[in-house]
Amino acid sequence: MQQTLAIHEGWTDAKPEEVGYDSQTISRLDNHYAELINKETIQAAGYILSRRGKVIANRTMGKLRPAEDSPALLPDSIRKVYSVTKAVTSVAIHQLIDRGQLYLTQPVSSLLPEFDTDKHRTITIFHLLTHTSGLRGDPGFFNEPHSLPWFEWAVRELKKQGSDVSWIKAILSGPLQNMPGKEWIYSTSAYALLGEIIAKVSGKTYEQYIHDEILYPLGMTRSFFKVPESLIDQVCCTNAWEEEQLVGPSETQEDEPPKAGNGMYATLDDLWKFGQMMLGGGEWSGTRVVSKRAVELQTSNHLNGVLHNGWGSKQTDYKFGLGWSLEHYDLCTKGTFSHEGFGHSGLYVDPAEELVFAFLVPSAKGFTNESVLTPRAIAWSGIL
Repeated sequence: MQQTLAIHEGWTDAKPEEVGYDSQTISRLDNHYAELINKETIQAAGYILSRRGKVIANRTMGKLRPAEDSPALLPDSIRKVYSVTKAVTSVAIHQLIDRGQLYLTQPVSSLLPEFDTDKHRTITIFHLLTHTSGLRGDPGFFNEPHSLPWFEWAVRELKKQGSDVSWIKAILSGPLQNMPGKEWIYSTSAYALLGEIIAKVSGKTYEQYIHDEILYPLGMTRSFFKVPESLIDQVCCTNAWEEEQLVGPSETQEDEPPKAGNGMYATLDDLWKFGQMMLGGGEWSGTRVVSKRAVELQTSNHLNGVLHNGWGSKQTDYKFGLGWSLEHYDLCTKGTFSHEGFGHSGLYVDPAEELVFAFLVPSAKGFTNESVLTPRAIAWSGIL
């Protein structure tokens, strides 16, 4: 028996029709998410939708935690957004390019000495940003039946056994999976390396740099890499492991990889601010964090004739930006750029329609087409 779900509404600053959007679409989106919650496909759902710089929907439903007596997911609830972090890391790299501290084709070996080998010397910052470095992809990327563990976990176990191997050397161990520039192999470890480059060039930890140069200037006051103890009960989790990750050291430990690939927590509102900054060509609410040309560079295709054989895909000419996905299907306008995160979350920006759509669909089941792809089509169907 389906239950009627309470919808919690956050702030908005325009009615849908005022910005050329059909308000009935928001009801369809609510009904779709409610059906998925009732089917237990997802634990909860939340989204924020804006057009022409005006927020027209900011809504949540479902539970904050898996427990039966859990409080509700609210518009200002915090959720780990996993790989959406990579888009933030890309902006940070481009800030440093803007400031003349890095260049896009710079060899990683000029910054990280572990790359100064015959196998790794040709890998550049460009390759890390575009997932074309040839380094090992994420566990399960090739649908392998017996995947290796995440590199962080492997290093942790080795250290327990007395090994002094560094996390960078662990990433570089073994053969390359392809030559740099030849294949798109989704690699969270590549973004950890970008985080290390940011730290080395800036003189701050990666996490501190992101706070000082992106989160604080944009007013993303409820985004963190370590959630303050006072806010832990406002964090959405889908399992015991996620809850355990909230408790731990407040500072980055020595020889611990930066959380540059999958470590940020955020709210819908903060994701929207970040998306609105990208839509504004690097500026939001009078604050510029990156140049207009850098945004154009990040959100343009940079791959030509590159293979993509991951997650069951078979493509010979995959398109990708510098840290942003450029897949233009469903009803999204050509030029839409996005990033999704495990668990599941996402941020979509459509410059042509001036549309920003950020969503959270927390679920222990992970990605499903009906919880990620279908809502995007519904959201774009409301454009008048």
